[in-house]
Amino acid sequence: MGGRITAIERASEGSARVAVFVDGNRAFTVSEDVAARLGLAVGIDLGETEIASIESNDGISRAREKALALLAVRARSRRELTDRLKRSGHEPGAVEAVIANLEVSGLVDDVAFARAWADERVRLRPSGRRRLESELIGKGVPRDVIARVLEETFTEHTELELAVQAASKRTRRFGGALPAKERKRLHAFLVRRGFGHEVATTVVRELTKEHDGGADDVG
Repeated sequence: MGGRITAIERASEGSARVAVFVDGNRAFTVSEDVAARLGLAVGIDLGETEIASIESNDGISRAREKALALLAVRARSRRELTDRLKRSGHEPGAVEAVIANLEVSGLVDDVAFARAWADERVRLRPSGRRRLESELIGKGVPRDVIARVLEETFTEHTELELAVQAASKRTRRFGGALPAKERKRLHAFLVRRGFGHEVATTVVRELTKEHDGGADDVG
């Protein structure tokens, strides 16, 4: 029910939200920013439709604040950010409005997210195609985007090259020759990183300076 704003008070001590009273009754709360932007003040008459619109604006504002806080920690895919906002209790309509706005501004971009993820893995934690694909699927990136980004990544870097990098970091303390049990562990490590059996076997042989006859040592 509509009426006249009779008071605007801070919702709680230290809060950035205000409680709006209509005809003497506490009607709704909004952020100070929304209240200022909409020009809410004592003496203004509000209809039911206007109150509903104000609450909708406030819901979008709160969802955007949460989204920006999450993005300040790290980049996120569209689905990942959507799921986090909904789990935080924001209304689906507000979430969709915020995500759409962030996409327009470029703050949410699944292609850019997937490229950055793959680039970081290549530089800091070299992984095979299967591992990267699994991680990006887990982040909610669409499969067509994943296929496009992985094609770019593995055109610039071969899986063999990345597997050598990953293995080298793990085997520096052993020098050139690895004990048999370490060769098996290295092979298993590379497979867990998403490299195929053949690539893992080739890399272990290369790093231990073995010939083809050493294949049985790595499984």
